[in-house]
Amino acid sequence: MITEKLHRFLSSTSLVILSIAANQALAQESQSSADAENTMTLEEIVVTAQFREGNLQKTPLSITAVTGDGLRARGMTNAVDIGNTVPNAVIQPLGAGFGATAAAFIRGVGLGDVSLSYEPAVPIYLDGVYLGRPQGAFLDLLDLDRVEVLRGPQGTLSGKNAVGGAINLISRKPEGSGEGFVEARIGSDNRMDLKGSFDVALSPDKLFARISAASKTADGYHDILDYECVNGAGSLGAGTSSSFLLPGILPADLGSTATGDNCVVDTLGDENVQSGRLALRYIASDDVEILLSGDYTRQRQKGPSDKYTILADNGLNDAWAALVTEPLYGSSLDSRFVTDSPYTSYHRYGTDPISGRTVPNINNLDHWGVAATIDWDIADDMNLSATTSYRRFFNAFGRDSDGSPLPNNFTYDETTHKQFTQEVRLSGTTGALDWTVGGFYYWADDTNEGWGILYPGLITAQDAVDSQKVKSWALFFHGIYQVTEDFSVTGGARYTHDSKDIAIDRYNFLTGTYAIDNAQLSIGAERVTPMLSLNYQVTPDVMTYALYSRGFRGGGYSPRPANALQVAAFDPETVDNFEVGMKSQWLDGRLRLNLAGFYSKYKDMVQFKQFAADDPDNPSGANWFRALNTAQSHFFGLELEMNAELTSNMHIDGSVGWIDYTLEDDGGAGFCQTYTNGKPCLAPRTPTWTASIGADYTIDLGQSGTLTPRVDVRYQSRIFFLASTEGATYSDINGQAPYATVNGNITWRSADEDWEVSVYGRNLSNIAYFQGKLSLVGAFGREQGSVARPRELGVTLRRNF
Repeated sequence: MITEKLHRFLSSTSLVILSIAANQALAQESQSSADAENTMTLEEIVVTAQFREGNLQKTPLSITAVTGDGLRARGMTNAVDIGNTVPNAVIQPLGAGFGATAAAFIRGVGLGDVSLSYEPAVPIYLDGVYLGRPQGAFLDLLDLDRVEVLRGPQGTLSGKNAVGGAINLISRKPEGSGEGFVEARIGSDNRMDLKGSFDVALSPDKLFARISAASKTADGYHDILDYECVNGAGSLGAGTSSSFLLPGILPADLGSTATGDNCVVDTLGDENVQSGRLALRYIASDDVEILLSGDYTRQRQKGPSDKYTILADNGLNDAWAALVTEPLYGSSLDSRFVTDSPYTSYHRYGTDPISGRTVPNINNLDHWGVAATIDWDIADDMNLSATTSYRRFFNAFGRDSDGSPLPNNFTYDETTHKQFTQEVRLSGTTGALDWTVGGFYYWADDTNEGWGILYPGLITAQDAVDSQKVKSWALFFHGIYQVTEDFSVTGGARYTHDSKDIAIDRYNFLTGTYAIDNAQLSIGAERVTPMLSLNYQVTPDVMTYALYSRGFRGGGYSPRPANALQVAAFDPETVDNFEVGMKSQWLDGRLRLNLAGFYSKYKDMVQFKQFAADDPDNPSGANWFRALNTAQSHFFGLELEMNAELTSNMHIDGSVGWIDYTLEDDGGAGFCQTYTNGKPCLAPRTPTWTASIGADYTIDLGQSGTLTPRVDVRYQSRIFFLASTEGATYSDINGQAPYATVNGNITWRSADEDWEVSVYGRNLSNIAYFQGKLSLVGAFGREQGSVARPRELGVTLRRNF
């Protein structure tokens, strides 16, 4: 049945592509001389996705490429913003409790967790260096030449974990031009952003340097309110701890902490990031070039926006109230603590009443790395490239996880990541074959140390330490064989060997006992990820291709185990992709249309299965959400990208993505049956429709310069943050309704282009939409979500020199 659907889908998509290509070929033959006089064309975009420079329109892969100027025109400042232009992609901050982490999903595949137990599914590469953890990987877009987003599995080209796709951030290289810029931005919420870059020749024709720096600050947009200040003295409840079973451990009262008239005691969602990059480029000879670079990012922020969206009565909340909060405070954990505004909550950060430890309202990051690349032209048709890098980050973040003024749930985490990578590639041309062979090595040392309190007096309090050492190496080959002038075959394969050594501790600091005492686990895997593409150049402006590719994501272990018997491994996941596509240019290069249709088979999906404590298949003796390779699914999808110079003054670009997800078998996990209604399962963070459109128009002011207004609109259909069912009984749980965001700017440039002034607006429609939700309605009667920043207005001043 699936094979028949796949055949019909790819056949119909292929017919559409071929008919468009045929019409374009006829149009080429009948082109009028008047058309030939028009010299206005789109800028050619060069990409390096296939290990060598190539025209985007000649590369048989689904790639969204945005130049540095394009990023600036759209007002993009962070890697998260890139998702706004990519079809079938969602890139959003993961929210409170996950640190400096974003969730990247492309074509239905991604990662929505921060646990060391998982590998990313859409890895980030900075100047060719693989960033092994999602924390700290979504860097500010500092002085980039371009961004390349590859959609679909990239196991041959990008290596392990590229099952959804890959994101490549490519920085500007030093040229010794003596050029640079400084830029300042002020805006809503006391925003103050500064950035600058300078390119200089330290030794003419030999040694060049480029230094870039940026600072980004803004106040929080989410207010933490004092409950009693808002609702009146005594509204929270009152009591003493004299008759309580844990006297002296919980606070005797929960009096007001507000000091001002507005009842605001703290904020969430601020920005405070500083970053810098230094690159040195040395031309050793006509054949040898060396590039050295170092970058550093420092983040000192409060936690992300975080609020209750649902707080319902359930057995656990009622039991905790009866045992703890009602005797002590005369208060229950109930819906009173769900505020009306999406930008307010009743969190209570500070000293944890259980242990006296500090629960700081922080999300701090220090992330730095160095890299060295040597390029050696061994011969006219052969090049050797070697990149060595070392990177490290430290991320500390605290959370009042229940979002209420009651001392119900606190967490604090510190994550340290160290990695070393080495990649060597030999590329050349032999007759009609362009080839690349290479090897890759990755070593990482990861540790997460944290502690948490959950329903004190009823459930647990623990210190948790997870650590792992990871080694991975790979050998790969990629080639493009030109069979005829118009027909070529692209193929390749990568062999990857993975190994991990894991150690886990869980210590109850109230009882002084270990639930897990240095549990050890070693896992490993070997995989081959091939790719094959048949490419036909119908006309000089139209290329069609049929592609098969495979990717795999490394295995791991069930996250957040409660005891040693729950320290259990899961195997790698695999995605096979079948795709047909067309890349075309029309109207003498003024219109670019790229179309792709794909079918992806997702095998050995890792999903949770809930085991009761007395389940005979559960050896741990405790309730267990175990990660298992039980599920199989597939995706059908279509993607269209458009870029056009309608006139010499007007530019328009856009994209549309559609994806259909089918869960073939969940292996009995039941992870999509929380709200059963007979509807099909939907993949997490995967809207059926995504669309974007942007347009700008340049008005010539003569000697006074130019004025260019631009507007960008992005739409996505309903999204669920965990696997769920469409139209479920509680349709708002775990989801975000369809919405569209509007960004815009009006930019004045001086006639010599030395000065720019831009008035900008982001989220102009002021939509309050959720970027993430954690729905625990069934277990804890609660759901919390992170709301995006509201409307922001401001002005940017830039001086180019």
